[in-house]
Amino acid sequence: MLIVGAGPTGLSLAAQLTRFGTRFRIVDELPDRRHESRALAVQARSLEILDTIGLADALVARGRRAMRVRIHAGGGGALIPVADIGRPDTRFPFVLFVSQAETEAVLADWLARHGIEIERACRAEISAATDGEPVTCQLTHARGQSEAVAARYVVGCDGAHSTVRRAAALSFEGEAYPQRFMLADLEIDGPLEPDAANLFPGVGGGVLVLPLGAPRTWRLIAVVPGEPEPIPDAAEPTLAIEELQSFVDRVVGNRLRLRDPAWLTRFRLHHRQVDRYRRGRLFVAGDAAHIHSPAGGQGMNTGIQDAWNLGWKLGLVCRGQAPETLLDSYHDERWPVGHYLLRFTDRLFSVAARALGAGPIAAGVRNLALRAVVPALAASPSLRQRAFHRVSQLGIRYRRSPAVQEGMPHLAGGPQAGDRMPNLPVRDEGVATTIHELIGTPAFHVLWCATVNPSREVSSLARDRPIALHHLNAAVDSVTAATLERLGVARGASALYLVRPDGHIGYRCSGTNAGELARYLDEWLPRPTGTGMPIAPLRG
Repeated sequence: MLIVGAGPTGLSLAAQLTRFGTRFRIVDELPDRRHESRALAVQARSLEILDTIGLADALVARGRRAMRVRIHAGGGGALIPVADIGRPDTRFPFVLFVSQAETEAVLADWLARHGIEIERACRAEISAATDGEPVTCQLTHARGQSEAVAARYVVGCDGAHSTVRRAAALSFEGEAYPQRFMLADLEIDGPLEPDAANLFPGVGGGVLVLPLGAPRTWRLIAVVPGEPEPIPDAAEPTLAIEELQSFVDRVVGNRLRLRDPAWLTRFRLHHRQVDRYRRGRLFVAGDAAHIHSPAGGQGMNTGIQDAWNLGWKLGLVCRGQAPETLLDSYHDERWPVGHYLLRFTDRLFSVAARALGAGPIAAGVRNLALRAVVPALAASPSLRQRAFHRVSQLGIRYRRSPAVQEGMPHLAGGPQAGDRMPNLPVRDEGVATTIHELIGTPAFHVLWCATVNPSREVSSLARDRPIALHHLNAAVDSVTAATLERLGVARGASALYLVRPDGHIGYRCSGTNAGELARYLDEWLPRPTGTGMPIAPLRG
């Protein structure tokens, strides 16, 4: 298998494949990983994914979770806290502000510790795969040496200009936003709120300043409204700090002094998505499959979750433990997520862009709303939690996927098949733990929710399959009983949950009749028919 692209998406896919003992190569055209900050927000669901391989706490230690937003609007302002606005069913009830470079670094270090080499300065040319035949790939390395390789599958994690997407002949429909942007990582002197995102809405433009690390090191994004003539991205002239300073002075006044830039660039934003996430043996993920505005901090996180969804499926198929048809569910599950996020971020961005491009009269109304209305809305716990539910990606679900099933008898309450399994406290063999701790290994996990011991029938389901069985007994203590009620299992009742390797529920039913669960597993996780022994699940 070949992974093309070693950004956050490709590195996450490599980590998931490593956990399943799958052989692969990962290549990237760049001679070194990027050191610019780029994406800055890691959402709660991505942190849960990284937590399964022991990286979440290390990344949290490198970032900021106590972020606030300072709005500097028309001689007044407002300070809005956005930390710990989440909910109790996750270890990470916050948005983590950390450089994409740090996210890539912790993933690359993890891969290196597990013996995985990232082949850098390596260009991949992909031939369209013939049905049933491996994909022919031409790899050209730094010194010009070239090799032809045959890959069972190729996954394009190679960004907006993906070579894998072109080889798969996937359409990439969408368009560019009319606004232009200037971006810089640099030092700033001036009245900025520390540990906060500082927003300066002006007349005919706006400036957003985000902290990066050292006391005066910031990411500055300048929004330039308008309807520019369409020109190729490559034709954008180089950005000079003098031009950026002039624009900031016009929007903010002479309050911010820019100096010592580490990175200056111009860019435009697009919103596009492919028509298919898979064509034969070729797959796309992350920016190769969807690009959208950075509103809400969704892009990198969506790519990481694309990779986590696809990785366990490829791992099981390559090990002969799942049918090829399981791979089709990658498109069925992730394309609707990408489509939804494309519309969501487009609406957010369009509203913000119109507000920043306001004229003098409209700007006065906008500033009044930013000083009075927005803080009042942000103070509402219910609105904050609803916003966090959407932005954190904890609410992403695959209920319409052909690879998930609501069993019979139907379980009325609790998370449904296709939903993320919430992280709730339980006791396992007398030890206090959480559901996410129980399901952290790369396997399917059966949660036997009953006061009686698991039946022989359900225990036999794990034979020759990567399945772990956990007994959640409401009679053990009140903590487990309360958790089972959250899962829709009333006191004295029973249920079965099957949790997939990506933490989403594949199957559930009321009661403890394992017959229908067995039929579900026979379709999606059949026992091997060959003579080879299945590989035991690896610990993350």
